[in-house]
Amino acid sequence: MFRAAKHSDLIRMEQLWLHAVANSHPSLPRQFWLNRLGEFRRDCRRSNQCLVFTGRHSAVAEAFITIVDNNRVAHLCVSPLFTGCGIGTRLLTSVGRGRSQLQAQVFRENLRTRYFLQKHGFVEIRRGYNAEYGQHQILMSGKGSSP
Repeated sequence: MFRAAKHSDLIRMEQLWLHAVANSHPSLPRQFWLNRLGEFRRDCRRSNQCLVFTGRHSAVAEAFITIVDNNRVAHLCVSPLFTGCGIGTRLLTSVGRGRSQLQAQVFRENLRTRYFLQKHGFVEIRRGYNAEYGQHQILMSGKGSSP
């Protein structure tokens, strides 16, 4: 089931996010991401839209997507139990409705997310270097789906 995120989902969303970023960025230690938990929480508080997916017989969030600045995908995380089941695609499609464009920033080493976004029509717009993270960032853009 897909629904709007609730405040009670935040702890589970943090767990999913931490697992996703730690596994997608092998060059950065887990503590690096733990130190950025506050940034994740700020993104959640300022989001324009946050959708979660719950399993068939559970109210627990197993995936979520967060949109900030009206068109930027800040976070898209799927539990390993549901990876490859089309949940990420359905979340991306849902938030794309009514938006002419979506953007996402990914680090160069995060190949899985880059390929996922490319598969859904996102293209590279710009590259830059983020000195704080010691990583190259790629800004990607894709079409939403106007009503």
